[in-house]
Amino acid sequence: MPAMADVVDSTVSGGTLTSTTGRHTERRDAFDGSNTQAATGSSTQWSITDARGTGAAWTVSVSATVPTSAAGTTELVARTLPVGNLTITPGAITAGAGSDAAAGITAPALTTSHALVAAEATHKGTYTLTPSFSLAIPANAFRSNYAVGSSGALNPYTTTVTYTIA
Repeated sequence: MPAMADVVDSTVSGGTLTSTTGRHTERRDAFDGSNTQAATGSSTQWSITDARGTGAAWTVSVSATVPTSAAGTTELVARTLPVGNLTITPGAITAGAGSDAAAGITAPALTTSHALVAAEATHKGTYTLTPSFSLAIPANAFRSNYAVGSSGALNPYTTTVTYTIA
């Protein structure tokens, strides 16, 4: 009797497009206010994984709220810095094992509310990067609750940074 084989229809489905961000750390420097200085920081490693199997373009975008030093008890008005003073630099992008080459993935140094990392062609697989951050503090900028001769707590500048992958 001849050998018989079962024919099985199968469909291979792609996975998802994901980005995992790392924890941010900032240096806490004393600024003298005499000229523009930068508060800098770094992040632990991030990963971007395109397991969709389509080769479609993808982008990691970033946006941020206005850096604000909340009003306090000495100074009742919040202070702000322009959101454009915050710069996020993606750093080098490395392709993981079995991934398409990282060539063609752009990662310009830029200010917030823009694409942070973009792949316009086939870039399937996992990619890693370690971003750095910088907030330009203009001369004569003070945190809220500042008062000459006061020893009260100063309110830090805070911002919420949001990352989106699509």
